[in-house]
Amino acid sequence: MNWDKLFEIQGGLDFHITKEKGLQGQDLLPQKILALQVELGELAQEVQDAWKFWKLGFKRNGKKVLEEYVDCLHFILSIGLDLKLTDIDILTRNRLISSNVTEVLSDLIMGVSTLKYEEADKKHNYGSVLHGFNHLGELLGFTAEQIEAAYLEKNKINHDRQVNGY
Repeated sequence: MNWDKLFEIQGGLDFHITKEKGLQGQDLLPQKILALQVELGELAQEVQDAWKFWKLGFKRNGKKVLEEYVDCLHFILSIGLDLKLTDIDILTRNRLISSNVTEVLSDLIMGVSTLKYEEADKKHNYGSVLHGFNHLGELLGFTAEQIEAAYLEKNKINHDRQVNGY
């Protein structure tokens, strides 16, 4: 995936939203972190076969899973822009990550929580979230091309929503 391109596109959407909603100069990081956590929860619901051991017969809808994954990606990129952390190379991370979807989702939800605190190592924490999220996409069977195409499609929808008073 071309992360620089995605950050640039997300920056355009963020600018449009803050301008249209009169939010210039406001710290929206807490809302974005909560929104990402909610979106990760929605993604978890779409892959509940990975963690609802008490429930049988759930079948994943791959299209819906990708849509929820991309909704998360919008907020991850937006948070990176707010933190001014857009130069992170997620492919150089050496941290071992589980191959279990449940563990990765759980780690992501917890990792996102660390981004709201004033810590000396926000770059490391954000990089871990970005790396884990990228790995989750791989575990879910998505290619970089699929993710980028779905992101671009949803970004267009998000721009259209803003124009139409969403």
